[in-house]
Amino acid sequence: MDNNFKLQPKAVIFDADGTLFNSFELIYSAYQHVAVTHSLRTPTPEEIRVQMGNSLPDIFQALYPGHDVTELLQTNNTYVAANAMKYEAFEGLREVLQLLQYRDIKLAILTSGGANVLKILKHHDVEHYFTSVVHHERITNPKPDPEGFLLAARECDVKPGDAIMVGDTVSDVLTGKNARALATVAITHGYGLRDDLVEANPDFIVDSLHEFAKLMANLLVQ
Repeated sequence: MDNNFKLQPKAVIFDADGTLFNSFELIYSAYQHVAVTHSLRTPTPEEIRVQMGNSLPDIFQALYPGHDVTELLQTNNTYVAANAMKYEAFEGLREVLQLLQYRDIKLAILTSGGANVLKILKHHDVEHYFTSVVHHERITNPKPDPEGFLLAARECDVKPGDAIMVGDTVSDVLTGKNARALATVAITHGYGLRDDLVEANPDFIVDSLHEFAKLMANLLVQ
């Protein structure tokens, strides 16, 4: 799509980690905590980065084949819930949410993480902006399967083709494409590599939430 193209979305569906929240340090410390608690090998930061975009159960299964994933998830979730206040919002978060709310665009979250995202949204006092919050515990098929996107769109009472997907990984871009979203936006300040995001061929690429806000201001039908 070129810059002269205008959009009239009815909803925007955001990934959370790496898109709205700069959360890698906390996420990695949670994996370290899980490893120590269960006497498992501690993964490297690089191992975790390449897994970002996958669901938590799938990541634990890949790291520790044959281990009780439910047990690991419980330890992880308890740790993240106790440290939710350490999640940092990327600059421009409230600016973007207020812009879209002002334009009567419904907002949703589609995260590969767990229900702790609700606590994080509340900590940052932004939970009231979102009509739908879909985490891995609410769906069977994680990204890039469109199930979560379709659920978020349904809870926003919009058609998938009237919603935009915004995320920082290839998995997010593919999720939007698989759901036949109105548009896909890749943001580069998170966990995905720019070259990989370009290869995924999103409709737009931005480097920050501030840039995304400017993009939307220019693209939205007046």
